[in-house]
Amino acid sequence: MRKNRGALWLLVILTISGCATTTMQTYQAAGEKTICNEKYGDIGNVVILPEVAWRKDQKEPEKRKVMALEEIEREFQALPCGSILKPGGIREFADWSGRPESELLNQFSEQGIDIIILIRIEELTPRLSLTFSVPFLWGGTNEADFHIRVLSVKSGTVLTDMRVKRSTGGPFNIRPAEWSRVELRKALNEIIGNGE
Repeated sequence: MRKNRGALWLLVILTISGCATTTMQTYQAAGEKTICNEKYGDIGNVVILPEVAWRKDQKEPEKRKVMALEEIEREFQALPCGSILKPGGIREFADWSGRPESELLNQFSEQGIDIIILIRIEELTPRLSLTFSVPFLWGGTNEADFHIRVLSVKSGTVLTDMRVKRSTGGPFNIRPAEWSRVELRKALNEIIGNGE
């Protein structure tokens, strides 16, 4: 009987260990669910303004900033409804949301920009959870948590404003920090409406 119980637990652990689930939650304050959609059509010249809002104990913040920038560049290069070529582009990380929107709209209007996209990365990290019970359990996930706000420079209209949290993982998963970039990439891809 004990051999059967041990074999059963081993079977359960092996079954669960291969399972990873993905969840994506969006908390939409305004606008459309995607940047590229039929309602907006061609959005013109686009500037991306990235920033970070890490927690105080964030590990390797510079490494995560590089990962975030690489994924932002990768996804917005393929923007199907506008262009990030000059005068647009992806700017340096800064406290963009700390400036008044009217100031940003004036600044980028003078540069010939049609759309401003502010992306504030708050989490780009793996998480590990432990349960000290019998049996001993652990779970791991990778997470990307960010806020995205899209503004029309000409009208000041908010085209999209949402908080996005995407994570993948599950019981008995150990996931390296590098895999968190995939969560950001896929979340951005869905919000842009790249259709991949």
